[in-house]
Amino acid sequence: MNIKHLFRPVTVAEERRFERANVLGKRERYLSTNPMDRYRSDRIYADKVNRVRAGILDAEGNPPPGWILDIGGNTAGEATILCQEGTRIIVADINEAALDISRQRVLKFALTQPGYVAFDVHQIPFADHSIDCVVVLEALHHFPDYDRALAEIHRILKPGGIFYSQEPNGLNPLRRLSELRDRLRGTVEKSFFRLQLLKLCQKAGFQRISIQPGVVGRSCWKVQEVPSYRRWLAVLHGTLQERFPRLFGPHEIKAYKPGTPGTDPAPDDWKTLLRQPGGGAPIHFDPAKQRWQVTGESITFPDLNGIPVLIDADQSC
Repeated sequence: MNIKHLFRPVTVAEERRFERANVLGKRERYLSTNPMDRYRSDRIYADKVNRVRAGILDAEGNPPPGWILDIGGNTAGEATILCQEGTRIIVADINEAALDISRQRVLKFALTQPGYVAFDVHQIPFADHSIDCVVVLEALHHFPDYDRALAEIHRILKPGGIFYSQEPNGLNPLRRLSELRDRLRGTVEKSFFRLQLLKLCQKAGFQRISIQPGVVGRSCWKVQEVPSYRRWLAVLHGTLQERFPRLFGPHEIKAYKPGTPGTDPAPDDWKTLLRQPGGGAPIHFDPAKQRWQVTGESITFPDLNGIPVLIDADQSC
């Protein structure tokens, strides 16, 4: 428990350390679970994936023709499932350890691999107007600066691009109680009210904003993570989310960047879209240094098993 987190915001670095320790503690469980098996056997989880699949469709019901960026994707379960259907997805997280666990799991179960890149959402390393759709699943509330994060998401989206998200409901009393516990553990846990989300999206420049209550329960895989002495509460919470979504269910957000989508085809290699964090100069992999090099600069970034880790720069090369 860390009482100081009640009185000041958790920093990006602290959140990164917490999430790294959290996911590494569950590493064997993640690696032993085939996301496709979970999708077929867990009704609640399948419902979540199906909502994401529907959420990334445009107003005419068409999937994005180019690249989808899943920010805060953790071990990329949902993205991996959609990737098997031919959807072109890049999974991003502040925690490169989670991305590498996903990579190992995909290889273990011989699945089609999404793209992986580690970055801080406040400085997204992609070119302006380069991504067709951005997905943020239960991660926006982990970002210390909502305005800056949403401005970066808006920047990288193509005209007419889609922002799709699911976020905790501030009206949910059980959720609010759990947030106090998690803040004491050292992580960022918050909820949103509908009007708050609407204003954040409008301020970032999004239009045609839809915020609806999500009808979701608690997946059996998630319930099994909960200590046995409070598992009953997790089951009750899931039931209340399904039966009373306006009070207990998460918000489901969909918004569009203004403009008309272009007709230029997206590159087959998504890494050509990478830029110095914040949308600067192009980046390429230097085989001699085994690092990612900013073009024309003495700035490099680490590589983890083929995953660009575009967070802490090295300018000493």
